[in-house]
Amino acid sequence: MYKTISIEGMHCQHCSAAVTKALAALPGVSGVSVSLEQGQAVLDAGSNSDAALREAIEDIGFDVTAIK
Repeated sequence: MYKTISIEGMHCQHCSAAVTKALAALPGVSGVSVSLEQGQAVLDAGSNSDAALREAIEDIGFDVTAIK
């Protein structure tokens, strides 16, 4: 299932790369695309719950404001 995650706190390409890496490390996740300009990530979350996606991002220091 494709998800769009709104993220606050990304300021540079290193930030977006860290979010990409954290999400891609979750089992079953594919097609991760993080936009620094839009402050969001779009991905196929597989069977991961919204809570798991949120935790992966917040564990590396960013804030999730919405998951759709």
